[in-house]
Amino acid sequence: MADLLKFDFINSLPQPFMIRQFGEKDFMWELIDVDVESGLLRFWVCGKVQIGHIDDVAEFRDMDGGVHDSESFYVET
Repeated sequence: MADLLKFDFINSLPQPFMIRQFGEKDFMWELIDVDVESGLLRFWVCGKVQIGHIDDVAEFRDMDGGVHDSESFYVET
């Protein structure tokens, strides 16, 4: 299976990431990891690990405050 996401680009950004999912305005969650083949992610929500997909994320915020959308992480096809 080929990578769905740009592994090198994601790793080049200052980490950790915080994510905000669609439908949430005030809450951002700490991202644990991303599977670049499937787009699945694990993140902390109130002390518990949740699993989601990159398509459910409205924005990624890196450690330096940079904001990224999920579209920028996809491999160009």
